[in-house]
Amino acid sequence: MDRLEYGDLIRKGKSLFLAYDEGLEEGPDAFTKRSVDPQFILDVALEGEYTGIILNPGVAAHYYTGAYRDVPLIVKLNARTSLPHQEPIARQVCSVNHAMKLGAAAVAYTIYDGSRMEPEIFKEFGVVVEEAHDHNLPVLAILVPRGQDVQDPASLMAYGARIGLELGADFIKIAYNGDLPHLQWTRQCAGRTRLLVSNRAERPDGELIREAYDTTVEADVAGLVVGRNVWRHEKPFSLSKALGDVVYARKKPSQVLHLLQESL
Repeated sequence: MDRLEYGDLIRKGKSLFLAYDEGLEEGPDAFTKRSVDPQFILDVALEGEYTGIILNPGVAAHYYTGAYRDVPLIVKLNARTSLPHQEPIARQVCSVNHAMKLGAAAVAYTIYDGSRMEPEIFKEFGVVVEEAHDHNLPVLAILVPRGQDVQDPASLMAYGARIGLELGADFIKIAYNGDLPHLQWTRQCAGRTRLLVSNRAERPDGELIREAYDTTVEADVAGLVVGRNVWRHEKPFSLSKALGDVVYARKKPSQVLHLLQESL
């Protein structure tokens, strides 16, 4: 939507978001002793010059202050834990208005496509989009195919992207399955919505950087959403610099891997 203002969420046509919303759904086991501290994560976001930091509202309220406000805030509006054994659904726990009071430049919402709770999820997300757009606020849809009817989540990248487009998202985040031709088709399915990908599970630096290059340069998606691959890394600041050079400057992996041999 042309009327929306993306501001610093986009740099040189690309976005690089740092996600730190795992603590609620996955619990403390998601963290190391260093990354359990939200202030450390915000240090990484600030020094790494990310174009967005994704936080749950409570963390934003306590930690998104001072110089950290130079990093655009994306408030996660819905949440769940992994404790109940039921079809996945994350209900809204924060309003668009409250997110704006926290300083949000955008809001995010997780959609469990394939869940038997889809009708309720879609209805709530539709209201979020309307309210956010009334305030000129972009919406990031995080597509997570999950539910007892979902047999092959990795095959649903393109479907997830299309869902985000059809429901009115401005950014779509999908998990990259490693299939570049499928990703290129997924990008087409996303239409004019900005497609972002998340890297696969923790992996060697060379593979991580190569994947960042393949997705944002070769497939020309609109950017990356990274999380534990960065803040659980022994050199998160160096890795952030390397990723930024790939995403914004289109540098090849061979031109940035030396950064990970340097000190923190």
